Amino acid sequence: MRHPLDCFVNPTSAAVIGASTVPHKTGGRRWRSMVEAGFPGALYPIHPSAPEVLGRKAYRSLREVPDAVDLAVVLVRPDLVPGVIAECAELRVPGVVVITAGFGETGPAGKALEREMVGRLRASGGRMIGPNCAGLFSASGRVNSLGWQPPPGPIALISQSGNMALTFAQFAREKGLGFSKLITVGNAADIRIPEYVEYLFGDSETSVIVAYLEGFEPSEGRELFTLLRTHPAPKPLIVLKPGETESGRAAALSHTGAMAGRHRVVEAALRQAGALQVRDSEDAWDAAIALALLPPLRPGGVVVISDGGGHATIVCDAAERAGLDLPPLAAPTRDTLEKILPARSAVGNPVDFAGLAEEEPEVIARVLDLCLADPAIGGAILAGHFGGYFKITTEELGRRELAAAAQVAGVVKRHDKPVILHSIYGGEALPALDACRRAGIPVYRSLEASARAMAARWRVDGVRPRRSPTGPGLAVDAGRVADVLGRATGTDRRLLLEPDARELLILYGVAVPPSRVASTPEEAAAAVRELGAPVALKLVSPDIVHRTELGGVLLDVAGPDAARDGHAELVRRARVATSGRVRVLVTPMIRGGIETVVGAFRDPQFGPLVMVGLGGIFVEAIDDVVFRVAPVDRAEARAMVGELRSRRILQGLRGRPAADLDALGDVIARVSALVADRPEVAEVDLNPVLALERGAAVADARILLL
Repeated sequence: MRHPLDCFVNPTSAAVIGASTVPHKTGGRRWRSMVEAGFPGALYPIHPSAPEVLGRKAYRSLREVPDAVDLAVVLVRPDLVPGVIAECAELRVPGVVVITAGFGETGPAGKALEREMVGRLRASGGRMIGPNCAGLFSASGRVNSLGWQPPPGPIALISQSGNMALTFAQFAREKGLGFSKLITVGNAADIRIPEYVEYLFGDSETSVIVAYLEGFEPSEGRELFTLLRTHPAPKPLIVLKPGETESGRAAALSHTGAMAGRHRVVEAALRQAGALQVRDSEDAWDAAIALALLPPLRPGGVVVISDGGGHATIVCDAAERAGLDLPPLAAPTRDTLEKILPARSAVGNPVDFAGLAEEEPEVIARVLDLCLADPAIGGAILAGHFGGYFKITTEELGRRELAAAAQVAGVVKRHDKPVILHSIYGGEALPALDACRRAGIPVYRSLEASARAMAARWRVDGVRPRRSPTGPGLAVDAGRVADVLGRATGTDRRLLLEPDARELLILYGVAVPPSRVASTPEEAAAAVRELGAPVALKLVSPDIVHRTELGGVLLDVAGPDAARDGHAELVRRARVATSGRVRVLVTPMIRGGIETVVGAFRDPQFGPLVMVGLGGIFVEAIDDVVFRVAPVDRAEARAMVGELRSRRILQGLRGRPAADLDALGDVIARVSALVADRPEVAEVDLNPVLALERGAAVADARILLL
């Protein structure tokens, strides 16, 4: 069965509605690019009056076209587009690309018009790219509605910006590797990003996908996340997404909400799904080249081989910053290298030619061969000015460089390990460099880019096997859970008071210390006699959200008499804010431990997420938090803790005992199950959760419902 998107990139026939006889106009440029792409099927220009356009017979409307049209490219004025869409729907055109702007990007009325057009097309079995897009290119279908010519290659691009598509096309021309497909999505009124990615996963012409994404529609992020985690044969996906300003969640009722900036969520979700996120447009294309051309980096060790110490130092620094491992070469490898290279050469890792390669370029392949044979080495970065040695020596050496390039290509092919070549002449078309490129060896002009590109290969290879998110496998009493949730107070963002929040957490198996709720001073005294001293006393009132501002928490209350007095004092303080019912929660003090925060919330793009960080009153100032799409199992939760910058504090520092990280991970996993299981839970904020030497304990809990 034909894929719904195939009509866009491999159509059997195409019409350009709004083709122009004026070459420099939008309709003229795009009609020319369609013709010059060599489209093999019937190609129809639609023009209201011209008899022909670029030698092709023109038609006044789609209805006059003698045969069925598989793809329609729409370039007419905005006021004419709805009529054209109606005509496409009537004729059951399966694929429509609307390049015309002036719709959803203009406001609510434009969005409503988009929905109407999409609905009409969908009712007749059609789909739409755009509106407000720059067109598309398909090497396999010989389709090009962009108005300019991108170079072909194995990289697919999905772009929410036409200008960024031009930027990537220039990178492709400069770096010598181009596009299998290039799709600009515009307003994406119909087809969403996950649909494009799913189609390209099955495209035999595509090796790697680059996506420039300015944002996701509601739930679109979760759809992409699920696709990446569950697809049986995903391809590398590189995402360039502009960062967004940090802002607190709606009413900023909790630390969890305030810490959940938009870019944090996207970055965490994409990493968890196995996508590679970059922050620089050229890095995105450099990574795509590496992923398209290089075999996996296994084992993960990389050797740096350079013409001189300066280049080696910069590459090694960049490699380590990017997370690459640069292990020392084995003793037998070093011994052999010492026999080949000058005595002044470094042979540990990095390896330094110390000027020898400029005189004897044949040595490069010999050294590379030895290094790639080392059991700890999975790949190599060659850094220096290979390919241009002849510029500082003789033309005869240039011929030897070309022969050396062939030898290097043979070594790379034999070992089947990733090798990247840096050359200060990487932006030039020199014989030896072109020979390397033809052999599939990526060539970079920047030292740092060479290291980052290899790191991209390593990060993609190092992703754990993808799978659907799974929780800790809990058996929960759904009836009791529903009963607790039914006690929420408020109307807009409903709040579970702390006693109810604690009860809900206990139903999900979260480690919550015992507590009692006292309505009178005598009940508070009785609770202390039962639980033991010292205790904490906390105000409980639906009218008081930020109780610390009223002094609504008393710590280290020493006994029944103190509890009795404390209850009376808290009620007195509460009367400043409410005349309603006030109770006091009594719970034992927890000694020791490290304060952490565990939270969960519901993101409009990615759905339920869970968070862990260093906690306490300084959680937002310290800003050390890690996110995951929920649910997560205990292993994933434990990995979250390992990603914290402050993990050494939890692991034991300066003689302090290590915290029970498995117990903390268990809390994270159970909270993730709660927020994933109950769609009415908007936010969970547990701060602090005390990570103890043995176990973990929730000291304060707040839960908000939708």
